[in-house]
Amino acid sequence: MRTIAIMNNKGGVGKTVTAINLADILVREHHKRVVLADCDGQMNLTRFYLPEFDPDMNFSIERLLVGESEPVWSDNLTPLSPGLDLIPGSSGLYELDVRAIKDGLSSPELLRGFCQAAAHDNETDFFVFDCPPGFTTASIAALIAADEVVIPMLVDGFSFSGMMDMAAQIRSMRRANSSIRIAGVLLTQWRNTEVVRQGEALLRSLDVPVFRQTIRRTEKVPESTFDRTPIWQYSPGSAASQDYRAWVREYLGEV
Repeated sequence: MRTIAIMNNKGGVGKTVTAINLADILVREHHKRVVLADCDGQMNLTRFYLPEFDPDMNFSIERLLVGESEPVWSDNLTPLSPGLDLIPGSSGLYELDVRAIKDGLSSPELLRGFCQAAAHDNETDFFVFDCPPGFTTASIAALIAADEVVIPMLVDGFSFSGMMDMAAQIRSMRRANSSIRIAGVLLTQWRNTEVVRQGEALLRSLDVPVFRQTIRRTEKVPESTFDRTPIWQYSPGSAASQDYRAWVREYLGEV
C-alpha cells in the first residue's frame, strides 16, 4: 500500500484537484483501491463529493486525530464509488489546531496507525491525503503517515522560495517518519509562455525531483469543480484530462 500526501504551503496550486483526479484515474483506469483523506478544514475535497456532509453528525478526520475512530479501520470510511472511499474533513480541524497547542489535544501519530492497519489488512492500494496550506495538526499527521509527498506548484516568483522551504520542512519530518520522501513537484496550470518556460527550466535545475509531465491550464478544470466531476469524466478530451492520465502513468512507473 502506498500513502501519498498532496501538499504545498501555498494555496491555489491545485492540491485538491490533483487529489481528486489522481484517485479517479487510479480507480477507473488502473483498477486500484483508493482511500482519500480530507485533511483541510475548508473541506473542499469532502464537499466536492458530499456537498451536504455534516461533520458534526458523521465521522471525520478530526475525530480520528482525537482517538474517536471505530476499532476496525474500514468501519470509519465513507464509500463514494466502487474502489473509492473517503475520510471526510471537518471545519473543526481549525479548532483542533488551537486545542493542540493549548491543551495538547491531538495525536497526529494515530493517522499512521490507521494506515498501518489498512496495509495489514491489504484491503486498499493507496491512501491519498489532501493537505491544507501550512503545517497544521492534520497535515503533520499526514506527513507522519505518508511514504511520499507530491507538491503541486505554479510557475511564478512566489512559488519557488515557498517550494524550497517546504522541501526542507519535509526533510525535517524524517525525524518522525524516516521513510518519507518527495515523489516530485507537479507543475499545474502550465501554459506555453516565455516566463513559464524559463521558470520550468529553473525549477528542473534545482535539487528537487520534478515530474516530467505537466498539467496544462484549461478552463475545463474549474468547470469540473463546479460540476463536482473528475476531469476525465467531465471532459475526457481536454488537455488537463490527458495530462493527469499521463502523469499518473509516470507516477506508477508505467512510462
